[in-house]
Amino acid sequence: QLIEVLDLLKRCGFPQTRWHELGLRLGLHKNTLDAIKRDNDTTNDCLIETLSKWLRKADNVDSKGGATFDSLSDALKSMNENAAAEKLDQESKLIDLFR
Repeated sequence: QLIEVLDLLKRCGFPQTRWHELGLRLGLHKNTLDAIKRDNDTTNDCLIETLSKWLRKADNVDSKGGATFDSLSDALKSMNENAAAEKLDQESKLIDLFR
């Protein structure tokens, strides 16, 4: 599931450099994100680890709606990444059709 979410964000045009803010908006603690930054060399690795922790519902993820397409879309919208959020919404509907 991690690779699916990562690929989906890439297709949606999400800028990997904003991984830290995305993590905060998804409910991860700043300390968690600081550790991710310390332990990973590239922004891509940081984004992967952020998404992994989100999917495992670390920290306060459940208070932000859990690890769902809707909560991911809401986080993107709150960052003004509206084009990425819109594409995510479209793709998640297609994924739901095939389940």
